[in-house]
Amino acid sequence: MPTHPQSAETQTAGSAWKLTDALNAKLAGLKELGFEVLWIESSRADLTQLVMEGGEAAIRLDPDPALDRAWFGEVEIRHTAERDMTWVFLRGEVASGEVSAHVVSPPGAAPAAAPSAGA
Repeated sequence: MPTHPQSAETQTAGSAWKLTDALNAKLAGLKELGFEVLWIESSRADLTQLVMEGGEAAIRLDPDPALDRAWFGEVEIRHTAERDMTWVFLRGEVASGEVSAHVVSPPGAAPAAAPSAGA
């Protein structure tokens, strides 16, 4: 599966990097390019950071109590213990129709592990 370990840089000079802003910018950019965002996977640290930055509304539980899902905006967000940081999985970037992934991380940070094909 192709991966793209580039960071979403949304900061201006002197401002602190925020995961919520970077993730929103990444999602908007991918949508503008015509890609289909399938889901987001985040580490526990990143899920915590999203809630700390965006409040309780940053990550919403599915309104159907029978479903064990959460949402960031209109995209399903899942916890992952397999890798660090936050990954956005999408379709439409690779000609063969495979799923690819983009990492959302602070500038200069490197992901600890790439997503596996069975993610």
